[in-house]
Amino acid sequence: MQAISIDNALYAEAQAYASANNISVEQWITSLIVRFIPSKKKHYKMKSMQELSPELLQHVGFAKPASDDDDLNGEKARDEYLTSKYN
Repeated sequence: MQAISIDNALYAEAQAYASANNISVEQWITSLIVRFIPSKKKHYKMKSMQELSPELLQHVGFAKPASDDDDLNGEKARDEYLTSKYN
């Protein structure tokens, strides 16, 4: 465990806040630090319909993904529609 220095007045305010929220100053400061440190989240890529198992394909409903693997949110299709409509 490491120690940090903090102004006495600031520590008193932190202590009052932590006390009012039923947590320790250490817990509160730790939660603040964790919130601002970038996490290493795993990025996932959606599988194509051909890669899905037959069992999983049984549960795929009427909403099938767009044919373009890179247009998951339909942005390309929306742009194409708007371009054709207003040009």
